[in-house]
Amino acid sequence: MTQASPHAPLTAAEIERLVAAFYARVRADEVLGPVFRRKIGTSEEAWRHHEAKIAGFWRNALGIQVGAYSGNPQMAHIGNSDVLPEHFPIWLGHFRATADAVLTPAQAEAIHAMASRIGRGMAMGVENARRPADAPPRLF
Repeated sequence: MTQASPHAPLTAAEIERLVAAFYARVRADEVLGPVFRRKIGTSEEAWRHHEAKIAGFWRNALGIQVGAYSGNPQMAHIGNSDVLPEHFPIWLGHFRATADAVLTPAQAEAIHAMASRIGRGMAMGVENARRPADAPPRLF
């Protein structure tokens, strides 16, 4: 049995279920779907690999399995010119709806709070990395 996170009352299995359901929504989204397909591809194997990596990110972020993710998601998003700051509110909307659909209300609220902080940080990072050097930073 997998231990629940002290930060959000979720297990690794619940995170995997959330991530799979979330990416089903993302893949169907008319704005985000093409962005992800250009990066990940269309094969089920590629999507399973991506979902496993992101589930590892969440296990790590929630303290369930430290070291389950290695990488720099901020740089991955900044380095992908298809990713725009305005994509993050869409991402967060899908994440919230998915969490509400597959988790208990307490679990959904806990992980959504963390996702909101991460999403805002990612949007700011993408926006500010691409702004002209002499332009003031945009605060979200």
